[in-house]
Amino acid sequence: MSTQERKDLIEKLQEKTGGPVLAIVTGDRQGMETRIAPDILALVSEHLTRIGWAEQLALFLYTPGGDTIVGWGLVNLVLQYCTRFKVLVPFRALSCGTLIALGADEIIVGKHGLLSPVDPSVASPFNPIALGPQMPGAVNLLPVSVEDMVGFLDLAQKEIGLKTEESMVQVLSILAQHVHPMALGAVYRAREQSNSLARSLLLRHMDDEAKVERIVKKLTQELPTHNYLIGRAEAVDQMELDISLPDDDLDKLMWELYKEYEGWLQLTRPASPELDLGAEGQKRVKYERAVVESVHDGALVQHVFVSDKELRRIQATPPGTQMVLEQVIDRTIYQGWVAAKDGEVL
Repeated sequence: MSTQERKDLIEKLQEKTGGPVLAIVTGDRQGMETRIAPDILALVSEHLTRIGWAEQLALFLYTPGGDTIVGWGLVNLVLQYCTRFKVLVPFRALSCGTLIALGADEIIVGKHGLLSPVDPSVASPFNPIALGPQMPGAVNLLPVSVEDMVGFLDLAQKEIGLKTEESMVQVLSILAQHVHPMALGAVYRAREQSNSLARSLLLRHMDDEAKVERIVKKLTQELPTHNYLIGRAEAVDQMELDISLPDDDLDKLMWELYKEYEGWLQLTRPASPELDLGAEGQKRVKYERAVVESVHDGALVQHVFVSDKELRRIQATPPGTQMVLEQVIDRTIYQGWVAAKDGEVL
């Protein structure tokens, strides 16, 4: 895809929004997922330093989620560089993405825009081990979500009808036998943290504390699952969020820019080493998985998260059989962020 097309669209968005636009896109491509993580803060700082002070600054955001405390830090970082902070949601701004949006003075949600609950799933060393095959030298742990823990307790109280203190102690004992108490404690702390962060972000631009409490409760406790998707009509009518609807031109620009990222990062195409290798026996493939970029002095300044891999076709005989099977293995040559300008790596 053309970096020139993205640069042109970002410049048009800047004209429509009245200030600089910083784009952050993390991917949900199957097999190549990325998330908002601590390493993004240094990159955002670099872009904001180039942009400098702006009366209005817009964040174009697409993400399946990430580390909530990083979202908190990102909002506070952006607020050092502008008076009015806007978040543009062309499609998905989920979990941590929704938390970031709560800190904005204006959330501009396109026709396809989706938000989600901000209650976390916790991955700690004390989480249960996932069933199924494990990679050699690795242990896969199940994330523990607030909703699952609360759902189990609600099942005991509301559906089964356990009400006495003794019976609930037994329920907690059963839960603790399957999920380490330290993991349960981490879930509780994460939930309290999400509540606190969401409340603080909303209070920086809203003075109705009762409304803030209702919004926080809905986004952290009342929705049925962490994967629940909130369209913009529900965000306004049920969540009580202050959502701005873009005019047709702005909505079209937001969607066109998202589609450029979708095509470039192949967000809708599951990663397949077999397909990427094709008929070749060995091949080097670079997967571009996430991006932070902005326009500065007429150039598209970029940080791109890449996985540079060597794919190789091998033949293997499974133990206990005489059948020779072909499989594709990969070796990671480099994985991390690379700086670029107008599509050229620096």
